[in-house]
Amino acid sequence: MTADRREDALDWGDPDDPSWVDPGRDEPSDDVPADEVAADEPLAPGDEGADARDGVAAPVATAASAADRRRTAVTAATGLLAGVYLAYSVGWILSIGALPLTGATLLIEVMYQFGEFLAIIACALWFGTVMALTRGGRPAVRIGWLALGTLVLVPWPLLIGVLS
Repeated sequence: MTADRREDALDWGDPDDPSWVDPGRDEPSDDVPADEVAADEPLAPGDEGADARDGVAAPVATAASAADRRRTAVTAATGLLAGVYLAYSVGWILSIGALPLTGATLLIEVMYQFGEFLAIIACALWFGTVMALTRGGRPAVRIGWLALGTLVLVPWPLLIGVLS
């Protein structure tokens, strides 16, 4: 450590260190030896996980690729559930249009229309709330709350009308 600890806090290592990896660099530079560049070439179709050049088994999947697949799956599930919530909102709009109410008093009509409005925006509110409250948390918790919302927010008037 140097005398100034603030300088050490901002230092992430020596770029000249051979173990230092630049994740933004896709292609090898001129300072990489030719034998290391050749080791990055894809395997032949018959190699099946073993590197034919030196007989050492090549890793089949890395932790970074598994994390990327997991992140992609969570994103796909979140997108799918967002589509379900959008379909639910459309279902509530259609079912509300099919069930008009004329109340005995103005207060009853206003309260009913307010309930209709809340039913329409409930899907978007649930989705936004779950996304905001589970940010940085476990993906399984987020998907679980979104899945629970698909059960709670079903447009029952539309389903009952279709089933009967």
